[in-house]
Amino acid sequence: MNRIIQILTISIFTIFIYSCSSDIKNCTQIDRLPVILPDYSGITIPPNIAPLNFIVKEKGIAFVAKISSNGETPITVENKNGIIDIDIKKWHSLLAKAKGKEIATDIYVKKEDGKWQKFKSIVNKVAEEDIDNHLVYRLINTGYVLWSEMGIYQRNLENFDESVIIDNKSIDNTCVNCHSFAKNDPRSMMVHVRSTHSGTVIYTNGTLKKINTKTKYTLSAGGYPNWHPDGKHIAFSVNTISQRFFSKDIRQEVSDATSDIVVYDVEKNTITTSPKVSTNSRENLPVWSADGKTIYYISAPPVTDYESEYKGKYDLMRIPYDVEKNVWGKADTVISSKTFGKSITFPKTSPDGRYLMFTVSAYGYFTIHHPDADLYLLDLQTGKYDKMTINSTQTDSYHCWSSSGRWFVFSSKRMDGLYTRPYFCYFDKDGKASKPFVLPQKDPNFYNSFLKNYNIPELITGAVQPTPLDLRDLILDKAQPAKLDVSVDTLYMKTHLKK
Repeated sequence: MNRIIQILTISIFTIFIYSCSSDIKNCTQIDRLPVILPDYSGITIPPNIAPLNFIVKEKGIAFVAKISSNGETPITVENKNGIIDIDIKKWHSLLAKAKGKEIATDIYVKKEDGKWQKFKSIVNKVAEEDIDNHLVYRLINTGYVLWSEMGIYQRNLENFDESVIIDNKSIDNTCVNCHSFAKNDPRSMMVHVRSTHSGTVIYTNGTLKKINTKTKYTLSAGGYPNWHPDGKHIAFSVNTISQRFFSKDIRQEVSDATSDIVVYDVEKNTITTSPKVSTNSRENLPVWSADGKTIYYISAPPVTDYESEYKGKYDLMRIPYDVEKNVWGKADTVISSKTFGKSITFPKTSPDGRYLMFTVSAYGYFTIHHPDADLYLLDLQTGKYDKMTINSTQTDSYHCWSSSGRWFVFSSKRMDGLYTRPYFCYFDKDGKASKPFVLPQKDPNFYNSFLKNYNIPELITGAVQPTPLDLRDLILDKAQPAKLDVSVDTLYMKTHLKK
């Protein structure tokens, strides 16, 4: 019986395909692009990306999609539900031949009267350069009361494989956050553990260790991190963080009462800082220049009252620092929030050292809750900066460059204003970004029902190697204390902390 059903199914499907193929030749041309979700039209595609499966959102009783490039035999998908599920082997074969060229997707829809319509071709460019093949992110609920259910995951961007790096159910539901990598390299990784089993997990040179980066002369353990290009030093902010909840507008706010910057030497297990980056102002979110000679960071005035803490505006700053000689230069303002009129956050330098991308909002630095958050680009050669064309009317925030600098990923709530998803852009040699596209999923309906946020998307060049069990066992163990570098002015730091 099963064999008969299988034969009938194949026969019906064959008849359906033959009928489609013969009827669409007499189709009516529609002078517009078809509506598809997700919107994968007019974009630049990495040549190693997973299939961009989508749904045709046009009324019809049958659908055909033909995807082709440069006269090659098209990939054809035909069905009655409009879900275009592209064969992964055929897709990668097509992209390999289309590097530096265009691919066209032709959509045909059969109406209830039996007549076919053909829409304008969706034309996308295939880049020459690959995107880093893995994306790491934290999955976390939107509701604050559900914050304790979270995990850090990695997704192979060349297919749809997702795997857990660490799920906090295995570590007593403690908080795991702020994963970071040296130059997009999974062989140099760190992640923070907060609350229970607290510490900073560092993986480098094939070795895992758990460090307590808090010293009696610094505000806290290391907070927001960024690796030096040498993979041997990590710049951290140290913060006194507060959360507030409101009944309207921005419902949740994260702010700093105080914050400084420190540098951790991975090999020496030492923390160093300077009075130049540990002032009464709130220094935060350090990031190294591409050559590793400068730290960019943000800074806001000290808190004077309740509202000034979370509504303060941050300047973009920089300070030279020689990691080998442990010598700090003079701090300098790159963009003044007073002149700019807005607050600057999340500075990230491009791998070639030419650009610095940053997020802008009316105030504060924790912009994932700010609908007005937008991405800006600073040309470090000319000093000119401007709002990027990729922004939406919803939150566009945290971002990460690829190792080549030709791609970047950023967090956006543009799909529904509620949930954060990762979007990708090609970044050309002239500093222009292509139209963003969302992380592709096997089921194009995925985002309609997935109720978690993608937090801190980070592009890396391969899979994370430590297993969830390796990380769990280390996290449940005690942290090794970091030492304060002997060059730190402890008298100053004592006085500073009292303030």
